[in-house]
Amino acid sequence: MNDDLHTDEFHVIASRLVKHLNNAIMMSRVAHWTVRGTDFYQYHLLFERIYDELGELQDTQIEQLRALGHNPTFQELSGPGIDVPAYDTRTLTELTLDYLMAAQAVYTTAFEYSEEVDDARMYGFGDYLQGGLQTMLQVQYLLQSALGG
Repeated sequence: MNDDLHTDEFHVIASRLVKHLNNAIMMSRVAHWTVRGTDFYQYHLLFERIYDELGELQDTQIEQLRALGHNPTFQELSGPGIDVPAYDTRTLTELTLDYLMAAQAVYTTAFEYSEEVDDARMYGFGDYLQGGLQTMLQVQYLLQSALGG
């Protein structure tokens, strides 16, 4: 058995994958529950769609990581722990986008890592990461469209 998957580098990347995606999910849930204003319902549904899509991605991500030897910690799953200005739709959208972009950056790093590691178990993980990036790009488009950009 190749021990490449049990290096500190893999666990740092895996931890960041969990943490950043979870932060984006938690932020979209906060936004879903707190958004107000004349476009309330539109944004309410947008944020619900985002956390549903990212939540499905998170479930398969954690299953993949556990199969590769990384068990997420409470700290990785505890959320961003920020104080969000009440009812400010633009800020909620921007914060969700920021957390999503951080998750995308880690996914890209993880994909590059999976391509470099000489371990057959990682080949399927790279494909999974590419699919996850596609989901995140769709969510990014939704958020940027909501911001008017």
